[in-house]
Amino acid sequence: MSKTIIVTGATGKQGGSVVQALRDSDFEILAVTRNANSPAAIKLANLSANIKPLQGDLADASAIFERAKMLTSNPIWGVYSVQAKPVGDPTVEATQGKNLIDAAIAAGVQFFVYSSVDRGGAKSSSDPTPVVHWANKHRIEKYLEDKAAGTQMRYTVLRPTGFMENISNDFAGKATATSWQLALKDKPMQLIATKDIGWFAANAFKHPEDNAGRYLSLAGASLTFDEANAIFKKRIGTDMPTTFGVVASLGMCLVKEVGAIFKWLKQNGNGADVDECRRMNPSLTDFGAWLESDSAFRKE
Repeated sequence: MSKTIIVTGATGKQGGSVVQALRDSDFEILAVTRNANSPAAIKLANLSANIKPLQGDLADASAIFERAKMLTSNPIWGVYSVQAKPVGDPTVEATQGKNLIDAAIAAGVQFFVYSSVDRGGAKSSSDPTPVVHWANKHRIEKYLEDKAAGTQMRYTVLRPTGFMENISNDFAGKATATSWQLALKDKPMQLIATKDIGWFAANAFKHPEDNAGRYLSLAGASLTFDEANAIFKKRIGTDMPTTFGVVASLGMCLVKEVGAIFKWLKQNGNGADVDECRRMNPSLTDFGAWLESDSAFRKE
């Protein structure tokens, strides 16, 4: 009998990458989406007969498991958990993450993969950081450790660094690149392609004995802005798109969380072991390969 996995955020970047990474496996995938009839959900379902859209909302985690019973007769063996950065109330993320853990344990889930964020490699376990979004993920990690202890549920915690997809030709992407340039100067920033987050999540589900209890920071590149810009220019033919420095500086002041992220990166820095990530996944995407194969940029 194939194992059944619930994947949250299935139509988003991270959850979608997990579905893609598992599409040709023997797992039955229940892809959580707010609207099971949306074009994005239907597109997922068309990828494989093993993928079934599961309409649900992380505001009601127990209901997700109840609806799952209508889609499968199998017990839910695994859960991939990711929460979107909330708009408005910053406590929503931690509440949703904790409730999903409770619901998973109550449903007898055997393996849980939580997508958190890198906060300095091994230091991530002890440093919530001043970044509200990151601190909420730290709280969820600690809740997972506490609640899973003594239960049947084992877990893996993935800690991605910055997404390569955050470098784009729109205003947000230009602001990100400019903030990188201004705030970090010659200090490297680590990046991961979201499809590789999917690979590591899928690997944890496929090899639970090797990954249970593991905390893994994820990065496929560690680059200064100038190094990244040189790669961009070689692969795409132009400089990385940026905006006016005053605009990025103002953004870091007005959007406190963005300012806090770059301040923390300047003072502390990411801690993923890129070589270890590549040892585990020889096809790990570096920045140049991502630009050519996965980004929306095209060589001029």
